[in-house]
Amino acid sequence: MFKQEYSLFSRHVLITSILALCIVSLLWWQLSSPNSLLIQPDPPSSKIYDLYIQGSQEDDDSETANPTLKPGAPDLPHNSTDESVFGLQRPSTDFKQSAVDLPFEIYDPYPDYNTKAWEKEWHGAHFGCEGPRGVDVNGNPDDMLGAYKLPTDALTPQPIFGTYKETGLGSGYCFERHARNSPYGDEDRAGDSLNNRPQPTKVDWEKVDWGQLQLDCYNRNRGRFEEREDETPRSMFRYPTHDDTRKVNETLILSEPETKSKRQSYRRWSSDSKKYRQRNAILLRTYDKKDYTPDNMQHIRSLITELSLHSGAEYEVFLLVQIVDLDQHIFSDPAVYQKALDDYVPHEFHNISILFNVPLLEAWYPKAGKHDPKNSQQVYMTQPLQLFSLLRPDFDLYWQSELDVRYTGHHYHHLEAIRQWAQKQPRKYQWERAAYFYSPFIHRNWKQFTAKIREITEGEGIWGPVVTSGINPVGPKPPTESPEEDESQWGVGEPADMINVMPIVDPVKTHMMFRDWVDNYPDGVDKTPRRTAPVTALIASSKRLLRAMHHSQVTIGTHMMPEMYPESTALQHGMKTVAFPEPVYIDVDDKSPEELEAIFNDQTEGGMWNGASPHAMLARSISYWWSAGFHPEYSNVLYRKWLGIDFEGKKTDEQRLCLPAITLHPIKDI
Repeated sequence: MFKQEYSLFSRHVLITSILALCIVSLLWWQLSSPNSLLIQPDPPSSKIYDLYIQGSQEDDDSETANPTLKPGAPDLPHNSTDESVFGLQRPSTDFKQSAVDLPFEIYDPYPDYNTKAWEKEWHGAHFGCEGPRGVDVNGNPDDMLGAYKLPTDALTPQPIFGTYKETGLGSGYCFERHARNSPYGDEDRAGDSLNNRPQPTKVDWEKVDWGQLQLDCYNRNRGRFEEREDETPRSMFRYPTHDDTRKVNETLILSEPETKSKRQSYRRWSSDSKKYRQRNAILLRTYDKKDYTPDNMQHIRSLITELSLHSGAEYEVFLLVQIVDLDQHIFSDPAVYQKALDDYVPHEFHNISILFNVPLLEAWYPKAGKHDPKNSQQVYMTQPLQLFSLLRPDFDLYWQSELDVRYTGHHYHHLEAIRQWAQKQPRKYQWERAAYFYSPFIHRNWKQFTAKIREITEGEGIWGPVVTSGINPVGPKPPTESPEEDESQWGVGEPADMINVMPIVDPVKTHMMFRDWVDNYPDGVDKTPRRTAPVTALIASSKRLLRAMHHSQVTIGTHMMPEMYPESTALQHGMKTVAFPEPVYIDVDDKSPEELEAIFNDQTEGGMWNGASPHAMLARSISYWWSAGFHPEYSNVLYRKWLGIDFEGKKTDEQRLCLPAITLHPIKDI
């Protein structure tokens, strides 16, 4: 018996040793794999949630400066976990944390306008703006969302990709649906018992004119923004004239010559003389048969209130509405245009809506191919943005967001953190950094991540425009011959031309089905340099980039899928491009962070960048991705659980989930 037990014990030791050797070999393979950015993994776990509940694992030795929207504004205490998010585990069983017993506060992430420090840095005074309740939104609790303060010792999970800590998105607060949406028409009074907050004054939304409110807000604050006398904004698209084609070169925005002062550090750049605030347009893509549900309406109202009215017109929100029905000749008769507005757009949004159709796009871009009405919205979706940059040249940055995107946090905090963080990034290795998901579980901190990028790039990074036949770059020339000669100063303090919240990769290396959709480029499919992103549901493009895209389509008819065209144009023109590390969560229980990082950063046939990937089902389990055709997606499940409804729209048990600020896509049929 003793010999038998000893023999079994010996076999056990032998098997354990073999398994250990296999694990070590696997980790060594991952460390050496060119498709992985694995640096120093945590102990493997069979369930990612086992790691989630341990709290933060992101190191603190980062040199990244976080944007500060307001001195003393909501931010994480130093001793708190650096990734402040709540209970993101399997949505069917693990969402148990609610807002009960958490302290409630009005959430105010705006800068300290009109202080001495503010006046020293910025032109013009900030003036309050009237909101839908007929009073100044600033300081009026009825027009401000609420949030719940997290305890400083909360052991809360962090995203599998992206980061709150390194980008300035962290706030130390979580958001519950009623406190977040009650200013915008969510009249479910179930939230009253939690925070003792009176139900906001009711609004007759049919009588609200969001276009006029935004215009009045801008007129009050126009001293804060640079005057552009030669640029007269319009409110409707129009057909092109002969001069539009003849003078198309005049639409390009050429870069100023590089000077030593333009290459100075962000710290010196930000301390220069007074500056004007940047103007941002938010363009929400929609179409004539769109069903404007209460959730959609509240979402649009929240964007206008938080981004435009509270900020004093730093942002302005628009609906770009495609009239798919070609029998409606909206540009031939003003009465037809108005009837389309009446039929398809809620009255409160009439004056922020800009209509377009396929014949309009074909008239402006005849060389870019014939539109198929069935797929025009997907295939040519950049063209209305390009035209908008001509229609409304008074903006510096143009954000596009799809109406199936939701953000559980505060919109101004979100977009300003993205914009400010992107402005602080250097151009050195910008394309190489953009090509990978950043994972705090694997890469530890942004400093180690960038060091790894530098290591695998070996000094051969993209530096300036990538030469392409038929394209004359409008972006600036690099200040040095190679990136290694630059001390990560070029681009710091420069507003980004292209921002995506997903990685931007070379599609030639992937198996994406549209990677070879490259029309009318002189170098053809094989030699035309290009980049793509998996999701474009939330992106930002500069006026310079949109004008370059417009010019190329008018003159030679270049065309790519919308997931490729902005990124590729930025590459070919040498424009500053940033992939923002947006926090992303995933709902799986059979893969470790090491496995997930390897899959999502693998751009070959075996990774996530292939429609027929063996891991395609992971697309339904991630909080921000494209619609993979699998229902219900994790984003939809999570959002419905937060709203307290099931997939039939019926109310579920009141769990009052308090979620972190998360971007969710796609959100369908709510």
